[in-house]
Amino acid sequence: MLRKPWLHFLLLGLMLFVVGQRLFPEPKPVLGPPNPERLSAMVENYTRFAPDGVSPALFERFVDTELRDELLFREALNRDLQYRDAAVEQRIIRNMRFLDTDTAASDRELIEQGYALRLHLTDEVIRRRLVQIMERLIVATRPNPEPSAEEIATRYQQELESWREPARYTFRHVFLSTDRVAEMPALMEQVNTEKVSPDAARLLGAPFLSGYAFRRQSPEQMTRVFGAEFAEQVSATEVQAGTWIGPVSSVFGQHYVYIEAFEPSRTLELDEVSVRIERDLVREGEEQAVVDWVEGAMAGYEVRRS
Repeated sequence: MLRKPWLHFLLLGLMLFVVGQRLFPEPKPVLGPPNPERLSAMVENYTRFAPDGVSPALFERFVDTELRDELLFREALNRDLQYRDAAVEQRIIRNMRFLDTDTAASDRELIEQGYALRLHLTDEVIRRRLVQIMERLIVATRPNPEPSAEEIATRYQQELESWREPARYTFRHVFLSTDRVAEMPALMEQVNTEKVSPDAARLLGAPFLSGYAFRRQSPEQMTRVFGAEFAEQVSATEVQAGTWIGPVSSVFGQHYVYIEAFEPSRTLELDEVSVRIERDLVREGEEQAVVDWVEGAMAGYEVRRS
């Protein structure tokens, strides 16, 4: 057999094929560069809330996000996921009716026409939808065991400070505007001497648009309604349920405050927050599953960042 010329040619061809595959591998598909319009939109949206602008490091994160989403979008298209989602079809129907408001075509015909026009490739809403579907598919096909009790307890200890609950105040108040604050000492004297109830006492003051009764308010919540000075004065006072404090100043004037209930600051117990911690750990596991999948998939692409 070894003396037959055709076998020699066969072996030589096989060797050349193997060597060619190693020396000249199939080129990888290209991913990128990122869409400049989407990058500009990211920068613009960020600078609306951060006037200092986008740092080079943050811009690179925007590039990473755009490449990641483009990869997930392509992979969704490769799996024909656009043909299996009702929301995508409804978006195509909406776009087609927008393009031709007088069309008599049925929804199915509009869907077919939309795919023929490749609307699913250019519509940003459809793109975001397919990215989300691909993320859910990755999560659904990757193991993500439930967090153990030990993991939950460890996270609780690591974030112990974040489980600190602020003090909470349940109170009613009598309000006098800035032009009537001189009347406050007499008002307080009348309330204390005649033991006026909080509901009756508020009739001695001025109207207050945000109301008169507040339940379980933290200092931050009081700040949003009354201003920082009010919250600081109340927080600095040793309060007891069933007592009046004041006068307490605010951005609106002065208040005589009746404390109905007081809950001091405390750290929530593990059993009070375990469900929230478990939910966070599951979500983080899902996010990491997507990150790991994207990193593995990107190895099959020639990534161009610019």
